[in-house]
Amino acid sequence: MTTAFQHISPQKDGDVLILAIELKRVASYESAETMGRELIEAVEAEGTQKVVVDLSRVEYMSSVGYGPLISLRGWLREAGGRLILCGLSPVVHQMFEATRLLINPHSPQSLFEFTDTVSKAVAMLQSKGS
Repeated sequence: MTTAFQHISPQKDGDVLILAIELKRVASYESAETMGRELIEAVEAEGTQKVVVDLSRVEYMSSVGYGPLISLRGWLREAGGRLILCGLSPVVHQMFEATRLLINPHSPQSLFEFTDTVSKAVAMLQSKGS
């Protein structure tokens, strides 16, 4: 990857693109908008359909932070891809559950699939012929 990003750090693990969010707080519209643009740009640059978003550095996320992740999920789904979130802090996890964006990682009612670690998320994407 040649593009320098302000709010994310991309890396590859085989055919899986891992996007680590580098912000401790995603609370302003401006930072969320920039983050969202960077997420899409990174996926487009790699041309991949298997994406992990690592939120382990994020200590707090207001509702403005959900939009970019929902947009990325929709964009990937349209392309036949899959997105898995990982590394949600207890506070961020509670916020996702309170807004019903996470219910159960295997429930069709959940908007997002999630797991604890990057390695587990990568394994989920590499299994079942994903």
